[in-house]
Formats: sequence, structure tokens, C-alpha cells
Amino acid sequence: MMQRLFWRIFVAIWIATVALLVTFSWIATINFEREKIPGLDITRLQASMDDLLSRTSRELRHDGEDATRQWLQAAAGFGPARVYVFKSDGSELLGRDAPPNVRAAANEVLTDNWDGASPIGPSHGSERLRARALRTRDRGTYATVAALEGNFLSRLLSRRPSWFWQNVGAAMAMSAVLGLLLAWYVASPLQRIRTSTRRFAEGDLDARVGRIRFGRSAEVVALATEFDAMAERIKALVESHRRLVRDVSHELRSPLARQRVALELARDGDAAQVHASLDRIECESDRLEAMLAQALELSRLETAAADAHDHVALDALLEDVILNADYEGALRGRKVVLAERAHVVLTGSHAALYSAFENVIRNALAYTSDGSTVAVRLLRTGDDARIIVRDHGPGVPEAELARIFEPFYRTDSARTRASGGTGLGLAIAHRAIARHGGSIVARNADGGGLEVTISLPLKSVA
Repeated sequence: MMQRLFWRIFVAIWIATVALLVTFSWIATINFEREKIPGLDITRLQASMDDLLSRTSRELRHDGEDATRQWLQAAAGFGPARVYVFKSDGSELLGRDAPPNVRAAANEVLTDNWDGASPIGPSHGSERLRARALRTRDRGTYATVAALEGNFLSRLLSRRPSWFWQNVGAAMAMSAVLGLLLAWYVASPLQRIRTSTRRFAEGDLDARVGRIRFGRSAEVVALATEFDAMAERIKALVESHRRLVRDVSHELRSPLARQRVALELARDGDAAQVHASLDRIECESDRLEAMLAQALELSRLETAAADAHDHVALDALLEDVILNADYEGALRGRKVVLAERAHVVLTGSHAALYSAFENVIRNALAYTSDGSTVAVRLLRTGDDARIIVRDHGPGVPEAELARIFEPFYRTDSARTRASGGTGLGLAIAHRAIARHGGSIVARNADGGGLEVTISLPLKSVA
């Protein structure tokens, strides 16, 4: 495939070069034939034909017919014009068949009135033909005719000196070399991109184009960069899916095992044991359902290109989330309040942002102490919106603060099991915020508890 592309590029460049050479030759020829010499009423072509006739006349008058024949044979392979010499009886010196217009011009100058006092007799001229009569020392009368014959292509291909074709050959060879280099310059990086694409399609997720050293046009570099970025993104998605499947499979084992135990106890137990086992099975089923729902939500956030052009008022959205969370925490004396607010509107996905804030606030509500309050603050700092959620729970070990946003990561099993969490809420929040070009970080607050800060650019679109 790439070899065919290489040769197609080379042939196209070479043909274009040949076409340019022919075009320039045609332009130069036309200019030569039609351009008039300043101060004279003749063109450069006519002046060139007059020079040929003068040289032929000198050969005849000084060196005779034999030398003139040699001169005519030499002149037949040079220049666009051909020279004919006719004797007084109408025969051509080299025995050539002259075109009718040439023979007519020769007859005209031979039969014209001529006193013979001058060695140069009558002349006849047109745009493409010049004729002249002359008399040699031995009183021989001749007619010399220079004529431009054939079309441009025939004149280009015929009657050229050897140096002309040597120059043409050198130009063609140079154009072929340049064409090969340019074709290689274009095809080489494309071949490299194609090889990387094929390796990637065959399962090598680490295949990259990398830095292109030869053929570094802006378009090719942009294509290679886009491919590498795409490959990196696909690799991250594939690894994320593999990790998600692995983690979900691992997390499903515990509730399924507990369901099996409860089922066995229900089979062999009394009525009270059966009710307790069914309650346990229902609890684990709810847990499995919640886990699968959150896993699907996480997968959607990582892969889907959802439409995200909602105008979201963050203060109103937070009020809705806080109202629902506060209602849930009332049973244990836990409250959620919007301690500070600013009217902030941004463009993004209302559903994704709602899910992110809900997961962060519900996480804080789950771990804050009974009788305490989760404080939520909405601030505007320059071109960013900042949401700060502070609880009064046990906090998180410093070494594990960055990892709590990883799927299924738990800081301590006793705390998570008691809360009934799946380890996916903060991961979903992290993905949703990242899709809006924002960031989410956690730190242990002064005086105890965890403080989660979300930053969102107001001009971003997920």
C-alpha cells in the first residue's frame, strides 16, 4: 500500500516537472518567435533566420557548393529553422523535397528583376520564412531560404544539438532525484503511522508513532500526535474497563458468599432464622444492585461523550442535593447545611454534576459524627467555582488521601462496611468533575474530619 503511494507521488511529481519544462520551453519559444528587436521591424526569429541566410551566402560565395553542403548538413540539426539552397534550375542543393511555400519563395526571388550588380539579390520575408537570392563569383545564381517548419512539439523534439538533449537529460535526472526524495519525505511518516496503527489494531496497546524525524510537515506531525493521543486514551479506557471488571468481580464475591450462607441458614433454620436470612439476602441484593448501578455509572462517565450543554446554577443544584441529604441524616441527628453560597452558573452536564455533588455530600454524611453538621460552601474565585464539603468524621490517613478517588478503594473495611458504601461514589465524582475540566482533592481538616474541595472552571464544557 505505502509502496504504491510512494510511486504514485513520485510519478505525479515527475510528470508535473516534465510538464513545467515543456511549458517553459513553449513560453520561451513563443517569446523568441514573436518578440521584436528594439529599433528593428523584425522579430528575433526573423533575425536568426537572416543570420542563417548570411552564413549560407558566405559559404557559397567563398567556399563553394561542397563546403555549403557540409554547412547545410550541420545546420539541419541545429535550431528551429531549416535552410534550403536552390540552384537556378530549381534543384535543391542537398536534393531535399522542400515544402511548397519554400519552393514558391525561392522561385519568387530567382525570377524577380535583378540587375546583377550586387551579389545579394532580391529577398522575400514573412513571419515564418525568409528568402534571398545571391550570385557567386563564378556567376552562379542561387536562392537561399530559411523556414520555420512544423508545430511547436515537432520543433521541440527535432533538429536540436546534442547539448540540448544533454541538458534535458540532466534536468530530468535531477527532477527524478528530487521527486524520489519528496515522495519519500511524504510517504515515510505515513508508513510509520500505518505500521503503528496496524500494531495497535493487532492488540499492541503500547504502539505509538512517537517523534517523526524525517517528513516533519505540520500536518503529518499533527496526525501522528492525534494518533498517539487517541491510542493513549483507548489504552486508558481498556485498562480502566479491565480494572473495573476485575474489581467488580472481586467485590461481588463477598455479598454473594453472604447470600449463600444466608440461604443455607434459611433452609435449615426455624422461622426466626428464615426471616433473618431473608432480610440478609435482601440487604445483600440491595448492595449488589447499588454496586452494579454505580459501576455502570462510572463506566458511562469514562467512555460516553454525553451531551453537556446545560446551563447549571450551582447554588440551586447544591440546595436540592443538600435538602435530600439532610432529610436522610435526620434519623441520626446529622445535618447538612449550605454555610456559604454564591450565585454561579456554568455550562455542563446537570446530571453529572448532580451525581458528583451527591456522592461527595452523601459520603461526608455517612462518616460525620452523630449530632454533627456537614458544612457545604460555594465560592467564586476568579474564573473558577469552588465547592468545599467539610465533615466531622475520623478523617483519612494522609498517605491514602489521593487514593480515595480510585474505584473500590477503601481506607478501612470496618468503616466502609458499617456505612454500606461500595467504594465507587468518590470515583464517580472524580470522573464527573474531570469531564468538566475541574479537579477534586481531599485533606484532613483542622480539628478533625475530612474536607473535600471541588474546583470547576466556569467556562468549561464537559
